[in-house]
Amino acid sequence: MKKAFLSPLFSPLFYAILWGLLLAIVLIFFPEKKFEITTDGQIIDVLTYTGYGLMLISMLLFVKDFKGKMLDWSIYFILGIAALLREAGIQHHLTNTDTTPFKSRFFLNPNNPMSEKILYGAVLLIIFGALLYIAVKYAKHLVTSFFKLNTITWSVATFCSVLVFAKFADRFPAHWRHMHDLNVLPRSFIDIWSLLEESSELFLPYLVIIIFAQHHLLKKR
Repeated sequence: MKKAFLSPLFSPLFYAILWGLLLAIVLIFFPEKKFEITTDGQIIDVLTYTGYGLMLISMLLFVKDFKGKMLDWSIYFILGIAALLREAGIQHHLTNTDTTPFKSRFFLNPNNPMSEKILYGAVLLIIFGALLYIAVKYAKHLVTSFFKLNTITWSVATFCSVLVFAKFADRFPAHWRHMHDLNVLPRSFIDIWSLLEESSELFLPYLVIIIFAQHHLLKKR
């Protein structure tokens, strides 16, 4: 069992099988409830928040594995909290003058207070700085170790691929509407892309848990 868990194929197969199974269950047995299932308080939402809670707990449990690398662990933990807060929609409650302070239009809008622009600009710089630090530190290793079938690298690659797809699914309906100059998209079109986005994002915290658990077991070796 441990050998299978530490296989570089574990994370890709974990995601592909469970995501495919989830989509099959929804589309086969609940095709008319695609929109309801993705709304707040429904099963996907509950599973997502459960995943984030377990993810933060797992980070605390495996903190000893980062002895000598506490800066890295601190960045991962802060980014985990930031991801949870974003999932909770906190960005929509931070300013009274705009929908969210984390988009370019917020900083370009002269009606938004300068104090908020400075504050949330600093937050963005900290987050991007943390991501850049991790990227610069590990990018070379991730690229070279990927072709050596490194378990952690493949799990990280799976996480990044799912994250990119979720962002694509989130933006695609709006881009499609603009490309075809449509005022309104069909409800079924919006529902299917919402399902693809929410169902894929659901697995992000669980993939992080797998990465930390794999790192722990490999370190014990």
